[in-house]
This record gives sequence, C-alpha cells and structure tokens, in this order.
Amino acid sequence: MSVKYWSQVGVGLLVFGFSSLFSWYEGSALLDNPWEWKYSTPFSQMVHGPVSMGEKIVEVDFFVYAAKFSPLFPSIMLLSASYLLVLFGYRLFKHPVFSLYLCMFGIMYLLISATIASSPTTGGDILFWLFVSNGLFLIMLAIFFHFSPSLMKGQSNQA
Repeated sequence: MSVKYWSQVGVGLLVFGFSSLFSWYEGSALLDNPWEWKYSTPFSQMVHGPVSMGEKIVEVDFFVYAAKFSPLFPSIMLLSASYLLVLFGYRLFKHPVFSLYLCMFGIMYLLISATIASSPTTGGDILFWLFVSNGLFLIMLAIFFHFSPSLMKGQSNQA
C-alpha cells in the first residue's frame, strides 16, 4: 500500500481522534446541568432508565450533549469519519460495489438526518444539514463513480 494512502488515513484518524476528545470534553458539561439529563441522555435512559445521578450517565451521551449545544467538534468528527469511510471503501471495493457502498452510506446519512430533523437546538439543526449535505454528496459521488469506471481502473493498478 502506498505512502499517500497511509498518510491520508493517518491524518484522518488524527483529526477524528482530536475532535472526539474535544467533543467528549465539551459534552462533559452535561454533568453540571441536571435539568438537561431528561433530554440529552437517550443512551443512559436505555441502559439505566431515568437518570437521577451523574454517575449513571453513559459516555456516549456526552457526545449527544456536545452535538446539541456545541456542534463544531462533533461536525468535524462526522466529516473525518465520512472521509475515512470513503477512503477505506475506495481501497477495499471494486467498481460496482464501491458505488453501492457510497450510496448505502449516503442513504444512511439521510435517514439519520430524518431522525434529528425536528431538533429544537441550533446544534441539532447544524447536524441535520450536515447529514443531509453529506448524504447527498455521497449519493452524487456514487453516481459519478458508477458512470465513470475509468476512475476505478487506476485503483486496480495500485494494488
């Protein structure tokens, strides 16, 4: 595998890792806001039931809180994860399967955006539009790769 590929993977993982740490830190403010526990702890409520103590909050809910109230780093997480998924898919799959792979992730992002469409927070609105635009971009990319098989021929020569 080429240095170019691994350097892109390394940069993508670094950006994803740092944005995850910053999101987790920003989301830890949830512990200081007990009035928000009812609305920002869906995973904790699935695991423990209604949350009445900060110790019962699952770490994933910190990302939910960060996405709702300070969406910069969760947005960077989403974009870097999307980039890594496209990069891995491009390396793993051949022509017709790669287009289906991209289309699958695009549809998944559109479905996720539908679940957060009625969010009352600014962060939810930002993530909604980010999921919609990312999903549409992946579907357009899938169509582009489907009708441009010459782009995938360079991939088989590198392996």
